[in-house]
Amino acid sequence: MAIQRMEALQLGELLGSLLSSVVEAQEQSARATVDFVDEVGFEDTAAGRQMRTVTLRYTKRDEDDQPATFEVVVPLLSMVNIPSLTVKEAKLSFSYDVVTSEAGDTRASGSSTTAAPLKPALLKGYVKRRTDTTATEKRTTSIDVDVTLEQQAMPIGVERLFDLAELGITERPAPP
Repeated sequence: MAIQRMEALQLGELLGSLLSSVVEAQEQSARATVDFVDEVGFEDTAAGRQMRTVTLRYTKRDEDDQPATFEVVVPLLSMVNIPSLTVKEAKLSFSYDVVTSEAGDTRASGSSTTAAPLKPALLKGYVKRRTDTTATEKRTTSIDVDVTLEQQAMPIGVERLFDLAELGITERPAPP
């Protein structure tokens, strides 16, 4: 997409929009996790909304030392990896050419009544141009954003849910 117009941006606006993008990505990841758990882990039944389970059958020796088929019912969510990505690190890098600077509105420092009030600086400028030399010289403006994601540990609530489900798991002979 071609740049339609160039104007000076306050440094806070530029950083704020970049950081907001990282926060919005984190929010989308959390929503995707909730949607996955809801869609995969639960189902509507005649008795209401219940945890989706899987019945596993296996053969082992019973108390009379005879081969017998047993079954165990486990929550489906305990058998799949729940997608839960989190932003581990976000690194922003760019050069910013300050065009204008001015003192902002006065804010009280809050430390003492005799201290001078703080005046934040309002900086306006442009992201510096970088020159990439290729067959033809190309001038570009760029902001580098490196984001590192990691699989988040299982939330404590899900762990407790599995603990409760495990208490209800009993091994029983399979019906004939």
